[in-house]
Amino acid sequence: MNPNKKRVVVLSSTWVEEKAKLLAEKGLEVKHVVEQKEDLVLAELPSADFLIPGLRPITRQDMQRASRLLIVAVIGVGYNHVDLEAATDLGVYVTHNPGTNSDAVAEFTFGLLLALSRQIPDAWEDMKKGGWRGAGTTCSEIRGKTLGIIGLGRIGSRVSRIGGGFGMKVIACDPYIPEQNFRDAGAHPVTRDQAISQADFLTIHTPLTEETRKMIGDRELAMMKPSAFLINTARGEIVQPQAVRKALDGGILAGAALDVFEKEPPVDFPLNRHPKVILTPHIAGLSLEARSRMSLGSVEQVLQVLQGQKPSRALNDPKNPRML
Repeated sequence: MNPNKKRVVVLSSTWVEEKAKLLAEKGLEVKHVVEQKEDLVLAELPSADFLIPGLRPITRQDMQRASRLLIVAVIGVGYNHVDLEAATDLGVYVTHNPGTNSDAVAEFTFGLLLALSRQIPDAWEDMKKGGWRGAGTTCSEIRGKTLGIIGLGRIGSRVSRIGGGFGMKVIACDPYIPEQNFRDAGAHPVTRDQAISQADFLTIHTPLTEETRKMIGDRELAMMKPSAFLINTARGEIVQPQAVRKALDGGILAGAALDVFEKEPPVDFPLNRHPKVILTPHIAGLSLEARSRMSLGSVEQVLQVLQGQKPSRALNDPKNPRML
């Protein structure tokens, strides 16, 4: 690849402008797109040599349309929204940025946990209506409660350590990590069913796979304590929202906090405005610091390809990469 040739980078609107300037300084033309405006995204794809998307699905058709595309540099760690098989077939590298937003997601998760346990949103809504000590006075402390974690990777481990700092008993399920990782995180290893049934607060931190898709449904929710809370900052498809609504309405579950959804933004979501639910717009990993780290990570991957190198965080290995 000729590094002096004018190339085009198409960026999602979640980018940190300071990092986008690093690409412009290398002679690249930088185009920002709002991913919710599908027609604008499709219009820019044919010109894209480098694509740094948010969470909009990147399909085989997209990559065929973007015939100049060399790399899809996923800004975060999750990449299930990119057709990896199609990218490999078409010679397009796909990269991600593991670890760049782990602290942000873990802290946000615990923020949701505290908001649920102390009924903070309810108290604020009551005050906005002129109330005083009407809501938020029947809540419970978290010290001594059991924190159940499904998925003890970077984020789950950080959540575990935060929970331990609050004096919680931490149990976790993750069949893919060694026992030492549990000790390092301060978590007691249990089975998935044990984590679900014993938790006062159950939080999900697994990637979306065929194994975890729709993992939390009627059966699992029926196992939970009626006083328990469910938190999901992983992927929306892991938790079945209709089952959560049924559990909440039936007194099987005390409350839930969800930052992720199967379709984003969610339309006709069954838990919208539910009095026992906190919903946030997939922002757990979008602290200023995390956005800066993720943006810089994607810049590095793009510049490696621009220089004719295989990207260091490649998720695939095309036999005939377009960059060559």
